[in-house]
Amino acid sequence: MCGFGLGVTIFLLGLRLMSTALGSAAGRRLRGLLARFVKTPLQGALLGAAATAAVQSSSAVAATVVGLVNARIFTLSQAFAVILGANVGTTITAQLIAFDLDRFAPLMMAAGLVSVWGWRRRTVGEALFGFGSLLFGLALINRALLPWLDSGAARFALTSLVGERWQAVLVGIGVTAVVQSSSAVTGFVVALAQAETITLQAAVCISLGSNIGTVLTTLIASIGTSRESKAAALADLTFNVLGVLLVLPLLDPFLAVVARTSTQLPRQIANAHTLFNLGTAVIALPLIRYLAGFAWLWAGIVGGRKKY
Repeated sequence: MCGFGLGVTIFLLGLRLMSTALGSAAGRRLRGLLARFVKTPLQGALLGAAATAAVQSSSAVAATVVGLVNARIFTLSQAFAVILGANVGTTITAQLIAFDLDRFAPLMMAAGLVSVWGWRRRTVGEALFGFGSLLFGLALINRALLPWLDSGAARFALTSLVGERWQAVLVGIGVTAVVQSSSAVTGFVVALAQAETITLQAAVCISLGSNIGTVLTTLIASIGTSRESKAAALADLTFNVLGVLLVLPLLDPFLAVVARTSTQLPRQIANAHTLFNLGTAVIALPLIRYLAGFAWLWAGIVGGRKKY
Protein backbone atom coordinates (compact mmCIF):
# COMPACT_ATOMS: atom_id res chain seq x y z
CA MET A 1 0.00 0.00 0.00
CA CYS A 2 2.99 2.32 -0.42
CA GLY A 3 1.44 3.70 -3.59
CA PHE A 4 -1.77 4.49 -1.73
CA GLY A 5 0.09 6.31 1.05
CA LEU A 6 2.13 8.25 -1.48
CA GLY A 7 -1.01 9.15 -3.44
CA VAL A 8 -2.80 10.37 -0.31
CA THR A 9 0.22 12.46 0.69
CA ILE A 10 0.57 14.06 -2.76
CA PHE A 11 -3.20 14.67 -2.94
CA LEU A 12 -3.35 16.42 0.46
CA LEU A 13 -0.17 18.42 -0.17
CA GLY A 14 -1.49 19.49 -3.58
CA LEU A 15 -4.81 20.56 -2.06
CA ARG A 16 -3.00 22.49 0.68
CA LEU A 17 -0.63 24.17 -1.80
CA MET A 18 -3.49 25.20 -4.08
CA SER A 19 -5.54 26.54 -1.15
CA THR A 20 -2.55 28.42 0.29
CA ALA A 21 -1.64 29.97 -3.05
CA LEU A 22 -5.19 31.11 -3.75
CA GLY A 23 -5.64 32.19 -0.15
CA SER A 24 -2.50 34.35 -0.18
CA ALA A 25 -3.84 36.21 -3.20
CA ALA A 26 -7.39 36.61 -1.93
CA GLY A 27 -6.78 36.61 1.82
CA ARG A 28 -5.44 40.15 1.99
CA ARG A 29 -8.73 41.44 0.58
CA LEU A 30 -11.04 38.86 2.11
CA ARG A 31 -11.82 40.59 5.41
CA GLY A 32 -12.47 43.92 3.71
CA LEU A 33 -14.72 42.40 1.05
CA LEU A 34 -16.70 40.38 3.56
CA ALA A 35 -17.23 43.40 5.82
CA ARG A 36 -18.08 45.81 2.99
CA PHE A 37 -20.52 43.90 0.80
CA VAL A 38 -22.65 41.90 3.25
CA LYS A 39 -25.77 44.04 3.53
CA THR A 40 -28.43 41.34 3.02
CA PRO A 41 -28.46 37.56 3.63
CA LEU A 42 -28.43 36.90 -0.13
CA GLN A 43 -25.40 39.18 -0.63
CA GLY A 44 -23.66 37.41 2.23
CA ALA A 45 -24.35 33.98 0.75
CA LEU A 46 -23.16 35.02 -2.72
CA LEU A 47 -20.00 36.58 -1.35
CA GLY A 48 -19.32 33.56 0.86
CA ALA A 49 -19.67 31.25 -2.16
CA ALA A 50 -17.39 33.43 -4.30
CA ALA A 51 -14.76 33.80 -1.57
CA THR A 52 -14.69 30.05 -0.91
CA ALA A 53 -14.53 29.23 -4.64
CA ALA A 54 -11.47 31.52 -4.82
CA VAL A 55 -9.74 30.39 -1.62
CA GLN A 56 -10.99 26.76 -1.88
CA SER A 57 -11.44 26.42 1.88
CA SER A 58 -14.81 26.87 3.55
CA SER A 59 -13.02 26.41 6.88
CA ALA A 60 -10.79 29.44 6.18
CA VAL A 61 -13.77 31.60 5.23
CA ALA A 62 -15.79 30.45 8.25
CA ALA A 63 -12.83 31.10 10.58
CA THR A 64 -12.47 34.60 9.07
CA VAL A 65 -16.16 35.21 9.68
CA VAL A 66 -15.76 34.18 13.33
CA GLY A 67 -12.98 36.76 13.63
CA LEU A 68 -15.20 39.45 12.09
CA VAL A 69 -17.97 38.65 14.54
CA ASN A 70 -15.48 38.79 17.40
CA ALA A 71 -14.41 42.25 16.15
CA ARG A 72 -18.11 43.27 16.06
CA ILE A 73 -17.89 43.97 12.32
CA PHE A 74 -20.49 41.31 11.54
CA THR A 75 -23.80 40.49 13.20
CA LEU A 76 -24.61 36.82 13.70
CA SER A 77 -27.09 36.82 10.82
CA GLN A 78 -24.48 38.28 8.44
CA ALA A 79 -21.97 35.66 9.56
CA PHE A 80 -24.46 32.85 9.07
CA ALA A 81 -25.29 34.06 5.53
CA VAL A 82 -21.61 34.03 4.51
CA ILE A 83 -21.16 30.55 6.00
CA LEU A 84 -24.14 29.27 3.99
CA GLY A 85 -22.52 30.52 0.82
CA ALA A 86 -19.14 29.10 1.83
CA ASN A 87 -20.65 25.62 2.00
CA VAL A 88 -21.78 26.00 -1.61
CA GLY A 89 -18.46 27.43 -2.82
CA THR A 90 -16.45 24.53 -1.46
CA THR A 91 -18.20 22.09 -3.82
CA ILE A 92 -16.22 23.50 -6.76
CA THR A 93 -13.29 21.19 -5.92
CA ALA A 94 -15.48 18.08 -6.18
CA GLN A 95 -16.82 19.23 -9.55
CA LEU A 96 -13.29 19.75 -10.89
CA ILE A 97 -12.09 16.37 -9.61
CA ALA A 98 -15.05 14.60 -11.23
CA PHE A 99 -13.88 15.73 -14.68
CA ASP A 100 -11.21 12.98 -14.51
CA LEU A 101 -8.38 15.22 -15.70
CA ASP A 102 -5.53 13.16 -14.22
CA ARG A 103 -3.88 12.72 -17.64
CA PHE A 104 -3.31 16.49 -17.63
CA ALA A 105 -1.74 16.46 -14.15
CA PRO A 106 1.93 16.37 -15.32
CA LEU A 107 1.24 19.21 -17.78
CA MET A 108 -0.35 21.34 -15.03
CA MET A 109 2.56 20.67 -12.68
CA ALA A 110 5.07 21.59 -15.39
CA ALA A 111 3.12 24.76 -16.23
CA GLY A 112 3.13 25.64 -12.55
CA LEU A 113 6.90 25.28 -12.29
CA VAL A 114 7.39 27.39 -15.43
CA SER A 115 5.10 30.07 -14.00
CA VAL A 116 7.06 30.20 -10.73
CA TRP A 117 10.61 30.03 -12.08
CA GLY A 118 10.20 31.39 -15.60
CA TRP A 119 7.48 34.01 -15.48
CA ARG A 120 7.80 34.85 -11.77
CA ARG A 121 4.07 34.29 -11.33
CA ARG A 122 4.33 32.63 -7.95
CA THR A 123 0.65 32.54 -6.98
CA VAL A 124 -0.52 31.26 -10.38
CA GLY A 125 2.31 28.74 -10.53
CA GLU A 126 1.70 27.36 -7.06
CA ALA A 127 -2.04 27.07 -7.72
CA LEU A 128 -1.41 25.20 -11.00
CA PHE A 129 1.21 22.93 -9.47
CA GLY A 130 -1.06 22.26 -6.47
CA PHE A 131 -4.05 21.32 -8.63
CA GLY A 132 -1.86 19.12 -10.84
CA SER A 133 -0.48 17.40 -7.73
CA LEU A 134 -4.02 16.89 -6.45
CA LEU A 135 -5.00 15.12 -9.69
CA PHE A 136 -1.74 13.13 -9.78
CA GLY A 137 -2.30 11.99 -6.20
CA LEU A 138 -5.79 10.80 -7.06
CA ALA A 139 -4.41 8.83 -10.01
CA LEU A 140 -1.89 7.11 -7.70
CA ILE A 141 -4.68 6.33 -5.22
CA ASN A 142 -6.76 4.75 -7.99
CA ARG A 143 -3.88 2.57 -9.20
CA ALA A 144 -3.01 1.49 -5.66
CA LEU A 145 -6.62 0.72 -4.74
CA LEU A 146 -7.50 -1.43 -7.74
CA PRO A 147 -5.63 -4.62 -6.69
CA TRP A 148 -6.65 -4.27 -3.05
CA LEU A 149 -10.29 -3.51 -3.81
CA ASP A 150 -10.61 -6.80 -5.71
CA SER A 151 -10.07 -8.72 -2.48
CA GLY A 152 -12.92 -10.06 -0.35
CA ALA A 153 -11.51 -8.33 2.72
CA ALA A 154 -11.75 -4.93 1.03
CA ARG A 155 -15.33 -5.49 -0.06
CA PHE A 156 -16.25 -6.58 3.47
CA ALA A 157 -14.57 -3.52 5.00
CA LEU A 158 -16.33 -1.12 2.66
CA THR A 159 -19.76 -2.70 3.05
CA SER A 160 -19.47 -3.05 6.85
CA LEU A 161 -18.27 0.53 7.32
CA VAL A 162 -20.79 2.19 5.02
CA GLY A 163 -23.45 -0.48 4.68
CA GLU A 164 -26.01 1.65 6.50
CA ARG A 165 -26.76 5.32 5.96
CA TRP A 166 -25.85 6.45 9.45
CA GLN A 167 -22.64 4.40 9.39
CA ALA A 168 -21.57 6.15 6.20
CA VAL A 169 -22.45 9.58 7.63
CA LEU A 170 -20.40 8.85 10.77
CA VAL A 171 -17.46 7.72 8.62
CA GLY A 172 -17.68 11.02 6.73
CA ILE A 173 -17.78 13.01 9.97
CA GLY A 174 -14.84 11.14 11.52
CA VAL A 175 -12.53 11.21 8.52
CA THR A 176 -13.24 14.89 7.78
CA ALA A 177 -12.68 15.86 11.41
CA VAL A 178 -9.20 14.33 11.09
CA VAL A 179 -8.12 15.66 7.68
CA GLN A 180 -10.15 18.91 8.06
CA SER A 181 -11.17 19.14 4.43
CA SER A 182 -14.56 18.13 3.08
CA SER A 183 -13.07 18.62 -0.40
CA ALA A 184 -10.39 16.01 0.34
CA VAL A 185 -12.93 13.49 1.64
CA THR A 186 -15.22 14.04 -1.35
CA GLY A 187 -12.17 13.64 -3.59
CA PHE A 188 -11.37 10.27 -2.02
CA VAL A 189 -14.99 9.19 -2.50
CA VAL A 190 -14.82 10.22 -6.16
CA ALA A 191 -11.63 8.15 -6.48
CA LEU A 192 -13.48 5.11 -5.11
CA ALA A 193 -16.30 5.80 -7.57
CA GLN A 194 -13.85 5.95 -10.47
CA ALA A 195 -12.64 2.52 -9.36
CA GLU A 196 -16.30 1.37 -9.22
CA THR A 197 -16.01 0.21 -5.60
CA ILE A 198 -18.62 2.32 -3.82
CA THR A 199 -22.34 2.80 -4.26
CA LEU A 200 -24.01 6.13 -4.86
CA GLN A 201 -25.83 5.92 -1.51
CA ALA A 202 -22.66 5.25 0.48
CA ALA A 203 -20.75 7.96 -1.35
CA VAL A 204 -23.46 10.57 -0.81
CA CYS A 205 -23.82 9.70 2.88
CA ILE A 206 -20.05 10.02 3.43
CA SER A 207 -20.21 13.37 1.65
CA LEU A 208 -23.08 14.46 3.91
CA GLY A 209 -21.03 13.56 6.97
CA SER A 210 -18.07 15.53 5.64
CA ASN A 211 -20.18 18.70 5.82
CA ILE A 212 -20.48 18.21 9.59
CA GLY A 213 -16.88 17.11 10.18
CA THR A 214 -15.40 20.20 8.54
CA VAL A 215 -17.02 22.48 11.17
CA LEU A 216 -14.32 21.46 13.68
CA THR A 217 -12.00 24.20 12.35
CA THR A 218 -14.67 26.84 12.91
CA LEU A 219 -15.31 25.60 16.44
CA ILE A 220 -11.58 25.68 17.21
CA ALA A 221 -11.35 29.21 15.79
CA SER A 222 -14.04 30.34 18.24
CA ILE A 223 -12.14 29.17 21.34
CA GLY A 224 -11.27 32.09 23.56
CA THR A 225 -13.40 34.55 21.58
CA SER A 226 -16.61 36.38 22.46
CA ARG A 227 -19.88 34.59 22.94
CA GLU A 228 -21.07 36.11 19.68
CA SER A 229 -18.18 34.39 17.87
CA LYS A 230 -19.00 31.10 19.55
CA ALA A 231 -22.59 31.53 18.38
CA ALA A 232 -21.33 32.01 14.79
CA ALA A 233 -19.40 28.73 15.01
CA LEU A 234 -22.39 26.96 16.53
CA ALA A 235 -24.60 28.39 13.77
CA ASP A 236 -22.33 26.66 11.24
CA LEU A 237 -22.63 23.38 13.16
CA THR A 238 -26.41 23.80 13.55
CA PHE A 239 -26.93 24.40 9.86
CA ASN A 240 -24.91 21.39 8.73
CA VAL A 241 -26.46 19.00 11.27
CA LEU A 242 -30.00 20.12 10.47
CA GLY A 243 -29.27 19.83 6.75
CA VAL A 244 -28.17 16.19 7.12
CA LEU A 245 -31.15 15.40 9.37
CA LEU A 246 -33.45 16.92 6.75
CA VAL A 247 -32.00 15.02 3.78
CA LEU A 248 -31.57 11.53 5.29
CA PRO A 249 -35.33 10.73 5.54
CA LEU A 250 -35.66 11.92 1.92
CA LEU A 251 -32.51 10.20 0.71
CA ASP A 252 -34.18 7.84 -1.78
CA PRO A 253 -35.89 10.61 -3.84
CA PHE A 254 -32.76 12.73 -3.50
CA LEU A 255 -30.63 9.91 -4.93
CA ALA A 256 -33.17 9.43 -7.72
CA VAL A 257 -32.77 13.09 -8.71
CA VAL A 258 -28.97 12.87 -8.48
CA ALA A 259 -28.91 9.72 -10.65
CA ARG A 260 -30.62 11.66 -13.43
CA THR A 261 -28.01 14.42 -13.49
CA SER A 262 -25.37 12.22 -15.10
CA THR A 263 -24.66 8.68 -16.25
CA GLN A 264 -21.24 8.68 -14.54
CA LEU A 265 -20.99 7.88 -10.82
CA PRO A 266 -18.16 10.35 -10.04
CA ARG A 267 -20.17 13.19 -11.59
CA GLN A 268 -23.29 12.08 -9.70
CA ILE A 269 -21.37 12.28 -6.41
CA ALA A 270 -20.06 15.76 -7.20
CA ASN A 271 -23.55 16.88 -8.23
CA ALA A 272 -25.04 15.47 -5.03
CA HIS A 273 -22.50 17.44 -2.99
CA THR A 274 -23.43 20.63 -4.84
CA LEU A 275 -27.21 20.05 -4.78
CA PHE A 276 -27.22 19.32 -1.05
CA ASN A 277 -25.30 22.45 -0.09
CA LEU A 278 -27.17 24.65 -2.57
CA GLY A 279 -30.58 23.29 -1.60
CA THR A 280 -30.05 23.62 2.15
CA ALA A 281 -28.71 27.16 1.67
CA VAL A 282 -31.83 28.16 -0.29
CA ILE A 283 -34.06 26.72 2.46
CA ALA A 284 -32.08 28.33 5.27
CA LEU A 285 -31.77 31.88 3.88
CA PRO A 286 -35.39 32.91 4.64
CA LEU A 287 -35.05 31.38 8.13
CA ILE A 288 -31.66 32.88 8.88
CA ARG A 289 -32.75 35.05 11.81
CA TYR A 290 -34.45 32.13 13.53
CA LEU A 291 -31.47 29.81 13.04
CA ALA A 292 -29.09 32.55 14.20
CA GLY A 293 -31.28 33.14 17.25
CA PHE A 294 -31.18 29.44 18.09
CA ALA A 295 -27.39 29.42 17.84
CA TRP A 296 -27.29 32.57 20.02
CA LEU A 297 -29.23 30.80 22.76
CA TRP A 298 -27.17 27.64 22.34
CA ALA A 299 -24.01 29.65 22.98
CA GLY A 300 -25.44 30.68 26.35
CA ILE A 301 -26.05 34.33 25.52
CA VAL A 302 -28.99 35.32 27.69
CA GLY A 303 -30.25 38.66 28.83
CA GLY A 304 -29.50 42.04 27.35
CA ARG A 305 -30.39 43.31 23.93
CA LYS A 306 -29.34 41.01 21.14
CA LYS A 307 -28.62 41.94 17.55
CA TYR A 308 -28.66 39.01 15.18
